[in-house]
Amino acid sequence: RVRVFVPLALCVLMILGAPIIVAAQEPISCGPGEEKHEIIKHKGQHPVPAPSAGKSMIVIALGQSISKSYQQKLAVNGQWRAVLKESQYSFFEVDPGILRLCWGGRFVPKRDDAYLLITAQSNETYYIRGTRKGIFEVDPVAGQKLLRGKTYVTLEVRQ
Repeated sequence: RVRVFVPLALCVLMILGAPIIVAAQEPISCGPGEEKHEIIKHKGQHPVPAPSAGKSMIVIALGQSISKSYQQKLAVNGQWRAVLKESQYSFFEVDPGILRLCWGGRFVPKRDDAYLLITAQSNETYYIRGTRKGIFEVDPVAGQKLLRGKTYVTLEVRQ
């Protein structure tokens, strides 16, 4: 028993006593920091259309915001694609493939749940729920429920 214990104890001490190397990583920015946006509200009903042939559709709805006055933003692959305030939603088409979604805003913490990777398939629609805690993909039934009572908005870049 002692023969097994001593080598095992030495291995544990070597592992625990070894210096720990931590690689620092720069914080990842969601989208262009200098870009300014305006939210354009659209009156009336705006059902989510099917994506165009060969495209995917992303639908984002905001819920649980700290304040109605602060914008929350969604970037896809480093480009801002939606800017929302409380009780708003937006949708837009993207090319299929790997999408890196990043949720940014004044009250969104820079942590793992502010990011979402989706492998978008052609002719599919993806529903995303944005909260002050992060972004989460939801199934289409829950996604449609999220849109009820919300205003459809689009993003315009200010010059």
